[in-house]
Amino acid sequence: MADDKLPKDTLKETLSRLFRPLQKEAQLPTTMEELQAGLDLSPRSPFDVVLDQRLKALESQVEELKGRVNGLMALVAGAVVVQIVLGFFRT
Repeated sequence: MADDKLPKDTLKETLSRLFRPLQKEAQLPTTMEELQAGLDLSPRSPFDVVLDQRLKALESQVEELKGRVNGLMALVAGAVVVQIVLGFFRT
């Protein structure tokens, strides 16, 4: 019965041979430069260039709108605080 078992060294060798192909395939980029080297993000057509320009313009308009909304919310919150403080002094 003891002869049916594989020696530890044989088992380790077999497992290492099994996992070698997985280790070679699983090499992922570790730095941002390696990641960007494999990507080609250049526009493929004039339509892509125009689309990129429109998206950038839209992003800037959304950022401006967010700033205005944040300012408006701060103004409303300030007005509420002022009304609460004035309410304390009226009584």
